[in-house]
Amino acid sequence: MTTRTHMTMTTRSTITGKLGARAALARAALARAALALGALVAAAALAAPAARAQAQQTQQTQSQNPNDALLNTLVRKGVLTQQDAADLRAEVAKQQDQQPAAVPVIAGSKTDSAFVFSGRIQAQYANLVTTDADDLSDNVNNRVGRAFLRRIYLGVKASLGANWSANINYDFADSGSFDKAFIEWAGNLGNAPFAFDIGLRKVNFDYDEFTSSANLKCIERSGASRYFAENADGRKLGAASYHIGLFADYNPNAFAGKTTGFFAGAALTNADRQSAISEVSVQSNAVSNQPAAWLNAGYSAKTDALSCIVGIAGAYLPRMGGLRASNGSMSPAGQNITEGDIYVDLTSGIFNIVAEYLVAKVDKGNLNATTATVSGFWIQPSVKLGKKWELVARYSYTSSDGRGVRVSDGVRSAFSLGNASVTAKALSDYYIGANYYIKGNDLKLQFGYVGGQTAGALLGAAALDKETVNGLRAQMQVNF
Repeated sequence: MTTRTHMTMTTRSTITGKLGARAALARAALARAALALGALVAAAALAAPAARAQAQQTQQTQSQNPNDALLNTLVRKGVLTQQDAADLRAEVAKQQDQQPAAVPVIAGSKTDSAFVFSGRIQAQYANLVTTDADDLSDNVNNRVGRAFLRRIYLGVKASLGANWSANINYDFADSGSFDKAFIEWAGNLGNAPFAFDIGLRKVNFDYDEFTSSANLKCIERSGASRYFAENADGRKLGAASYHIGLFADYNPNAFAGKTTGFFAGAALTNADRQSAISEVSVQSNAVSNQPAAWLNAGYSAKTDALSCIVGIAGAYLPRMGGLRASNGSMSPAGQNITEGDIYVDLTSGIFNIVAEYLVAKVDKGNLNATTATVSGFWIQPSVKLGKKWELVARYSYTSSDGRGVRVSDGVRSAFSLGNASVTAKALSDYYIGANYYIKGNDLKLQFGYVGGQTAGALLGAAALDKETVNGLRAQMQVNF
């Protein structure tokens, strides 16, 4: 009986000890959980934006209250002692003290509410050889074989309270030029989404041109697009791309293909193309002091099987016609450009096709001082091969209608022979290549074959020394 009682007491003691051990383990686990929660709350508070230091202190104070309530509850339940709770509070405070001090951000304006920084680096290699009818050899003097930085963009968007923002994007690789620099109001007028910009940006004309360089599938834009968009030089028109003025866009997200629906836009800008520092601050230019007008409209649609963007645009550029000399003057002066554009972008599953047609009536714009009807088109099919690879091809054709074109006008990096006898009526250029999307457009490798050739002798020319260009192009891109 005594032995049985002793065994019973021993058994109860063992059970009591095990229960006590389990309770201790439970208290320790809960303590660790409480400590982790406290550390997490402290870390979250410390991660708040440094520019809002005062708000950070308020949030830290508020976030500690639930933690204190949890500790007090654990004490009341007997899981933790008052000393355990005090030790946990001391540990959290110690971790907070070990965090580096926040560095304040001093804004230039008290109304600044947020900054978004962005950038783009495009490292490119081009190896192209240009020949003409009199020189069919691979003359080293006609070859461009070089690695270079195509773009080095650094941009910032500053939100200035509700609806207002300032946008700047600068290209350090292009001898000091702006990709955009404008003030924007964006919001709803009634139930209609609008954006109004004042400053420098691309106009909504020439789909290939206003497509972001980050999204180009053929590394460079088509010859037709370059002929219409790039600086007027007596051949190219300078009738798209960067202009300074007032811009209005209805449903801009549909225009960008981010949503569906009807979109439209209008702009009133300087007539001449501008982007370089030497151009954007010019206050007087007798050649192009009259404003240009731009209009565009279109529709973005999406179904389970197909997504589509279609658009049209038109523009009137006073005193930008005729033939422009190297000093910027027009001959004859006072001539105008009227132009139009239609495009379609279709995607179905792994397939995509984009096509565009551009046309411009250039008053007294060809060599015999009559109206030149300049036109061009390009078509670009592509197919995705899994999630990473994409094959793409493009064909482009440009007709100058006697105004004149060279391969270097349409094929970037092509060597300019500088011989008047190679100036032709028309240009064909083509590209076939592949894209490897490492992390979408934010990190991708592109490479492909580039080719082009001119055709048709100009008025008064005895013959044409037809130009031909062939070669390879590759590019690595990072967006951040």
